[in-house]
Amino acid sequence: MLELISLHNVCKHYRTRAGVVRALDNVNLTVNEGEFVAVIGRSGSGKSTLMNILGCLDVPGSGCYRLAGQDMSRCAESHRALVRGKQIGFVFQGFHLIPSLTAQENVELPLLYRGLTKEERRCRATESLTQVGLAQRTTHRPCELSGGQQQRVAIARAIAAEPSLILADEPTGNLDTASGREVMAILHELHRQGKTVVLITHDPAIADEAGRRICIQDGRVVQ
Repeated sequence: MLELISLHNVCKHYRTRAGVVRALDNVNLTVNEGEFVAVIGRSGSGKSTLMNILGCLDVPGSGCYRLAGQDMSRCAESHRALVRGKQIGFVFQGFHLIPSLTAQENVELPLLYRGLTKEERRCRATESLTQVGLAQRTTHRPCELSGGQQQRVAIARAIAAEPSLILADEPTGNLDTASGREVMAILHELHRQGKTVVLITHDPAIADEAGRRICIQDGRVVQ
């Protein structure tokens, strides 16, 4: 299997009045193409910092992060933004949908910045919403959708750009049990289709559904 993600001696430290916070401390980690990996840890363990670096939203203070062979540690923000738009699909706990837009428009919006035509955007958004079971909800706004449906719109938005990597940060954290199962079923289906999925969670039951579990504690990978 080809290596998609590689972190080598990655550190991210923050200086506060109380001293230095070692959010990530000498992390070494690899994820191969097509894996379903769960990163589990308590609040404050370093999961969010790791998520930001994996998603090219931040860079290591030291060490090297390679995504699909590219060293992202020293790339300009403009290049990292291009990589985010083309290679990474984000799913967040809080959905991050625009309230004034319909489900269709929310999914189409990121595609606008990629330069796709109106017809291409419409087709991709419709296909993605159909894939997550929301073909009949394309004209609904977030306030007209349940929490589970809003998260499915967020997943549709993440996959519409056809990324190779899905980063899901606590995707079931705001959902009831039944809606959480639906979301996990969709992530499993995306994995079966060949997507690499990295799931951030604090829930051991959710982590156990992944093919591999990585435990992080006090900024270090401990298992």
